[in-house]
Amino acid sequence: MLKMAKAKLERGSNKPAYITAYGSGLNRRAFLRQTGAAAVLLGLIGAKPNILQAQESESRVGGFTEFTPLAVTLVKAVQLQLFPDDGDGPSSEQLNSFQYLIWALEDPENQADGDKEFILQGVGWLEELAKSTHGTSFIKLSIKDQDTVLKQIAKSRAGENWLSLLLYYLLESLTLDPIYGGNPDGIGWQWLEHQPGFPRPVKGKTYLDFS
Repeated sequence: MLKMAKAKLERGSNKPAYITAYGSGLNRRAFLRQTGAAAVLLGLIGAKPNILQAQESESRVGGFTEFTPLAVTLVKAVQLQLFPDDGDGPSSEQLNSFQYLIWALEDPENQADGDKEFILQGVGWLEELAKSTHGTSFIKLSIKDQDTVLKQIAKSRAGENWLSLLLYYLLESLTLDPIYGGNPDGIGWQWLEHQPGFPRPVKGKTYLDFS
């Protein structure tokens, strides 16, 4: 069953524009600097990971088609593994990263790319893998065991793509203007020592208001 789930989750044939946090061997600040991930989202280079080639309708896997309370808790747990509260910069909770993710997934371009569906497919796979290897839900695992499961996922192209997409949105919540729901009070900017551009967006004149 896991092999089938893995095969169905494959999206795209190209490697993501930057490696996932898992397997990098770097702390978060070094990871951002050496991979250029922060620069990607500060508008200097690059774009979203190229993992969005069309899939046949039967490629869906897992039991999630919407962000149920369990799916929300699972995504938040993965975000906290990627951006933990470890003293090395703001955590995903401090960045309001899930709130930002929900806002970003309503972007028409992201809807067209199928980002929400892919993230939810990955959540279903995550639960299946956790139960298969550890006998319980991912959210009931220890921090160490959660890390082990995510490292297993990152070994496959599908899993790497899934984590890369989640990481991409985490980085956006770190670097974009607080008006979009993440980066409250500019805490991400402060950590990155980044000076935002002016004029800053205001309510009623944000990106989605002009899309």
